[in-house]
Amino acid sequence: MTRRNRARSSSLFLMELIIAIFFFSAASAVCIQFFVKSHLLSQESNALNHAVNECTSTAELINTSDSIADCLNMLMRLYPNGTYPNTYLSSTEIREADVQIYYDDTFEECISQNSSYMLTLHLAKDDNKDGLLIADIQVASTGTSKTKTVIYELNTKHHIARRTDNEER
Repeated sequence: MTRRNRARSSSLFLMELIIAIFFFSAASAVCIQFFVKSHLLSQESNALNHAVNECTSTAELINTSDSIADCLNMLMRLYPNGTYPNTYLSSTEIREADVQIYYDDTFEECISQNSSYMLTLHLAKDDNKDGLLIADIQVASTGTSKTKTVIYELNTKHHIARRTDNEER
């Protein structure tokens, strides 16, 4: 008789042990999902922070320029690996220009083949208002057109002051 009681108690203990293992494995699966989600949110917020910084830096650079050509020359000095328009860089009468600047996953400037992010800048001179420079700045992740996601956009306008020949900045 004592043997039967021992078998019943060991099978009950085994059942408790199986339920405890199942509970802890389910709880660990939920915790791992929380950790993965928090890691992804951290990466997204880091990319957004860098994108905002790059867009505002570019906008400030545009606000200090006297023309599209001047802006392009400053951008070329700061970001030599970017893609710039080939024509009329020395001309002051450029009406439109598109620029692409590439960044790796740590938001350091790089060449287009190694890029994870791309800043796209469209500069245009407004024909209706004299001396108004319009800039559309966008930072997006690179990849195929289906996986490309826009992280941040900034649209800015800058009035280019008229100067006489003897005035300098």
